[in-house]
Amino acid sequence: MKDLQQAKTVDARKLVLDRYRHEDVKDALVALFHGKCAYCESFIRHVDYGHIEHYRPKAKYPKQAFTWANLVLACGVCNGSEHKGDAFPRKADGGPLLNPSAEDPAQHLSFEYDPQTRIASVRGRTTRGDTTEKCLGLNRKELRTYRSTRVKQLWFIAQQAVTDSEARQLLDEAASASEEYSAFANLLRDALLKGISLSSAPLKS
Repeated sequence: MKDLQQAKTVDARKLVLDRYRHEDVKDALVALFHGKCAYCESFIRHVDYGHIEHYRPKAKYPKQAFTWANLVLACGVCNGSEHKGDAFPRKADGGPLLNPSAEDPAQHLSFEYDPQTRIASVRGRTTRGDTTEKCLGLNRKELRTYRSTRVKQLWFIAQQAVTDSEARQLLDEAASASEEYSAFANLLRDALLKGISLSSAPLKS
């Protein structure tokens, strides 16, 4: 932080702020978030390097540029200018966005699957949740299509898990934090544990 305060030119400040790109930082974030985007739960590393993302944008909050709790791993789409970018809505505008490092997303977001339409959606259950969903584009077309394909498979596995121990093990594994779209796997597993019929009726957390 002292180096940042002493940087007098634009180039000097950029040099200091770029230190967060160090590979050790990236590797630690990949491990912490299991190689998934902290926002949309998609695996990143098999198709991209991923972004070291500042929850509070460094352009607006430069003093938090090196704060570990302010860093997350994000995909280039969630973190791109079309979605989060440098956006950080204030409370008056429905913010702040959810902090995946410090908050339970399930407190503000509802994870829903409709077996009739075979669509897996993320909905806001609070004002902040709604703002987060819209800002990050958590229901953007390409993401929802890909996510729904995976959750459709999990729904079938959950149906089999009622009587099949191997299917139950697969569902338990899918609900692990290290797995893609684990929030939806937990939705299906909770329904199974509560004895809720996995029929044609929509499920939501």
